[in-house]
Amino acid sequence: MGKRVPLGGILYENDCFMRIAHVTSGLARSAAGVRETVMALSREQQNLGHEVVVFGLNSSEWADDAGVWRGAPAKAFDVRGPRALGYAPEMVAGLAGFDPDIVHLHALWMHPGRSVLQWHRRSGKPFILSPHGMLSPVALRFSPLKKRLVRWLFQDAVFDAASAIHVTSENEAREVRDFGIESLSVVFPNGVPKMDRPEGCSEGFSSRVLFLGRLHPIKGLDILIRAWALLGPEFPEWQLDITGPDEGGELARLKQLVAELGLRSVCFGPPVFGDQKIACMADAEIFALPSLSENFAITVAESLMLEVPVVVSKGAPWSGVEANKCGYWVEIGVEPMAEGLRKLMLASSRERRSMGRNGREWIQREFSWPIIAAGLITAYRRVLGLP
Repeated sequence: MGKRVPLGGILYENDCFMRIAHVTSGLARSAAGVRETVMALSREQQNLGHEVVVFGLNSSEWADDAGVWRGAPAKAFDVRGPRALGYAPEMVAGLAGFDPDIVHLHALWMHPGRSVLQWHRRSGKPFILSPHGMLSPVALRFSPLKKRLVRWLFQDAVFDAASAIHVTSENEAREVRDFGIESLSVVFPNGVPKMDRPEGCSEGFSSRVLFLGRLHPIKGLDILIRAWALLGPEFPEWQLDITGPDEGGELARLKQLVAELGLRSVCFGPPVFGDQKIACMADAEIFALPSLSENFAITVAESLMLEVPVVVSKGAPWSGVEANKCGYWVEIGVEPMAEGLRKLMLASSRERRSMGRNGREWIQREFSWPIIAAGLITAYRRVLGLP
């Protein structure tokens, strides 16, 4: 640490320069919300005047997606063996070469965590860990044998060595404590980049309910489809669009369910990114998230930023949508999801647009990336023992 000319943006308090490494597993766009968080957070911390580098795993997708990376400079390390373990032995040397003052780790259950642990033991410097919802009881039920093995190999040691745990809500803080981690928890939500509705985007009735995200069992999409089956006879002019990357054959399972229920107003679409993603989200009349477990759910915030009201299950920490009059926060289940959607579908287009504007005002007020990035810098300073 030391006083240096800032790389951009404003001078930080006392001009105290930090060298910060963010370590994650997925750098490509398929890594979805975690990638978006790391990209935005690293960029904003760089704008605050710190030297920031992102360390992640190389992949065939990264060759194409590196060109649309908008975070701090990223270094991708080749994986040896099964991709699911993410064994990249050169990463620890990369960290040592950069010589950060602190590391912010965004990867659980994969080898980058071990690389950070090795760096920590050799350098004596601290790291902070973001679980990104991976310690919820629901998330822990997936791939239990792999997680048991990884805990024994290194993950428990990573938990013990972390100087602090960054969580995005009080609910996630409870999940961390229930898991048995006693490290200091710092609570900051994820931020949302400023986005505007595209020019020419329809302000009228689109009749589209949208889910956008990974097609994975934890997202509860079978709940959404069964809820849609209850709504179909009442709202024949509406369409449900499910858009995102398939994981582990979930798309085939969902298509089979749609066929069994005889639904003709459910459409599946491929992943969308960048301007195409913004246009897809802004053109929806309602955004639906039926997840079993989420630590944040960036797509909810993005939809609200684009003035689209939402129906969100209580598997995601979005109770504020009702307090801010921009949607409904419902119990996990078919009938609660159907009822939340019904309320919004029965509302007028003008009422939905008003709710969407309420949502945008709320997101801009409380989920600004520059404010959250500065808050986490304060947390890093606390861990480092700085004033």
